[in-house]
Amino acid sequence: MTAAKKIKILIVEDEFIIAIDLKKTLEKLGYEVLAHVSKGDDAIAHAYNDNPDLILMDIMLDGQMSGIQAAEAIKQKYNIPIVYLTALTDEKTLQKAKITEPVGYLLKPFDERGLHSAIEIALYKHEMETQLRIKTKELEAEKIRTDELLHHILPDEIIKELKTNGVVNPRHYKNISILFTDFHGFTDIMNFLPPGNLVEELNSIFSSFDGIIENYELEKLKTLGDTYMIGGGFPKVSDDHAVRVVLAALDMMEFIKNRNIDSSIKWKMRAGINSGQVVAGVVGTNKFTYDVWGDTVNIASRMESNSEPDKINISGSTYERVKNYFDCEYRGKLNVKGKGEVDMYFVTGLKNGYSKLKYSTDN
Repeated sequence: MTAAKKIKILIVEDEFIIAIDLKKTLEKLGYEVLAHVSKGDDAIAHAYNDNPDLILMDIMLDGQMSGIQAAEAIKQKYNIPIVYLTALTDEKTLQKAKITEPVGYLLKPFDERGLHSAIEIALYKHEMETQLRIKTKELEAEKIRTDELLHHILPDEIIKELKTNGVVNPRHYKNISILFTDFHGFTDIMNFLPPGNLVEELNSIFSSFDGIIENYELEKLKTLGDTYMIGGGFPKVSDDHAVRVVLAALDMMEFIKNRNIDSSIKWKMRAGINSGQVVAGVVGTNKFTYDVWGDTVNIASRMESNSEPDKINISGSTYERVKNYFDCEYRGKLNVKGKGEVDMYFVTGLKNGYSKLKYSTDN
């Protein structure tokens, strides 16, 4: 069997006879005494050089530094438990000593049994406190990771409500914009591209899209296959949501065109946007999803499916909100079940005199 490791103890005591008596008693009890010193500076040096398991610290020391001051200096740098040796029992001194968070006190004169008990209790208490600190740090790190994950899934306002109330109440928004994008010919690409390469391609594209929508303070709602869905005007209400959503779509389109220059896969993106009212809320218990529902969403999806490669197709509702900022090309009507005919427009670019920098957080 492996012999148990001896506990290393540093004695800091200004009375030589007491220090020698302590050394003999501790060695009799099976502890290893690293040294006995009488000054605070020497105690700090031994704490650094010898890394003791425990320090027995007299409150009154030789020199200008008290035991409390020495303990404070040691505690700032090292996780070493300290037991105070003192004949002083006045409340003022004890209050000063508490600042250094000692693991015990031993009043002079002391006997062998009391010394042994004080040391073992101090070592046990220190071990428990150390383990608690480690667990606390682990929990704090886990909380940070959880918060980061939540911020990737839910909007900040929704996270605050969820943490405060434990639930998120569904909300009705009268004026928002929804964008859908997908890729023309995706099925053909999926059939010839290895699964790993396909996922890598989509991850690269969607990660760049994430940066674009963050730049315009929009909300990512979901991805499904090659479909990418975002919204503007909720949960943080704004008046220029339609303009920012169109700008994001233009940036996405430009990104794809630039990417295609050096890519072997020529992606052909199409986009559709609609504006109107929705109900938004969080669904799920273990896996949260922030989602929206309503005819506005369905029509936005129809705008996308009736768009063309490299084109942004917007509804008449969105057009009325952005016509002063973008050049648009009228392309006719789309019959939507339950809604009748919906006007459609292709966005061809910004009008002269307008800059997207006004709406970007990177300006």
